[in-house]
Amino acid sequence: MENTRKKIIIVDDNASYLSVVRTLLKPYYDIYPAPSAAKLFQIMDNFIPDMVLLDISMPEMDGFEAIALMKESPRFKDVPVVFITAKDDEESAAKGLDLGAVDYVTKPFYGPLLLRRINNLLLVEQLKRELQESKAANTEA
Repeated sequence: MENTRKKIIIVDDNASYLSVVRTLLKPYYDIYPAPSAAKLFQIMDNFIPDMVLLDISMPEMDGFEAIALMKESPRFKDVPVVFITAKDDEESAAKGLDLGAVDYVTKPFYGPLLLRRINNLLLVEQLKRELQESKAANTEA
């Protein structure tokens, strides 16, 4: 098990939501706020995050376009993305999941539930990596 803090990038053009989510998660994770998808990609030039929390409705590049670019990139395709958005229609949720998001949360959200979902999703990702490493090690042996 890893003891290092997980790195999460929060992408939202709404400063108040960035602040709320950052405050909620900061005691448990290293948080990197990004007010735009362009800033997300600038941050990811420096490291690969453990998770991205992504809004959909943003100027210039929306969340759907951002996740599509991430999933096309060999470097970022495996980064789990959770949409956190005010778009609460089923079509948007289905589109987000079809594009590769691991979850879709609508605003306003209940903080403790969001924290639990993030914890669970990060645990699943960690277990998937450990299983892949174990399979690779067994294949080599």
